[in-house]
Amino acid sequence: MEKSNSYIFIYSVVMVVIIATLLSVAAFSLKPAQQANMKIEKMQNILSAVDIQAEASEAEKLFGDNMTEFFFVKAGSSEKVAGNIDEYISNGTVEEGNLPVIDINNCYVIPLKGNGLWGKIWGYISVSKTDGSTVVGTVFDHESETAGLGAEIVKPKFRDTFKGKQVFVNNEFTSVKVVKGGASAENEVDAISGSTKTCDGVTAMLFDCLQGYATFLQSSNAPAATVEEAPAADTVSNVQSLN
Repeated sequence: MEKSNSYIFIYSVVMVVIIATLLSVAAFSLKPAQQANMKIEKMQNILSAVDIQAEASEAEKLFGDNMTEFFFVKAGSSEKVAGNIDEYISNGTVEEGNLPVIDINNCYVIPLKGNGLWGKIWGYISVSKTDGSTVVGTVFDHESETAGLGAEIVKPKFRDTFKGKQVFVNNEFTSVKVVKGGASAENEVDAISGSTKTCDGVTAMLFDCLQGYATFLQSSNAPAATVEEAPAADTVSNVQSLN
């Protein structure tokens, strides 16, 4: 009986070690493919924010064809700092005080990160380079919002309501608000029924993430000769990362 128990114990240990080794090798070998897929997905989302729908097989080419420039702006200013798009897309890390901007298809695409009802929410918003205020498109995603309610932020029906809305009203930064009971202002969209907390999270995310860009975006709407003298909006430093 003792020999039998020892055999079972040794056999179990050997099997655990073999399986753990195989899993580690599989995870290591699959990592490059997983990273490549994540990179493609980010490109697809950024393209979608400027209303360009791309299949995975064509996303990298379309992204390269349409992107003009990638840079950072200093939070609360219009100062630009050169950036590396490949590095940013791959790891998403940003130095404190630097806010990423993707210049693509005549729009500035800005990453978003916030909190919904049950977990993290994130996405992108694109603003027209022409005036620095008009929303061209949005992309939202979530970690664990309620299916059929808060999770509806990912659907085109909700995202499309942001098109044409204004980040500035009467030359003042207001962001875009998700409101309950009927949107009427040029910076408002209708909330999703039964999803007040998630929609409040979207409103807070947009304001918090866009506020640091306000001076930069406002300078886009200033006459060329007076860009450097454009009045600065009150801003709050906001460090973002890509999901």
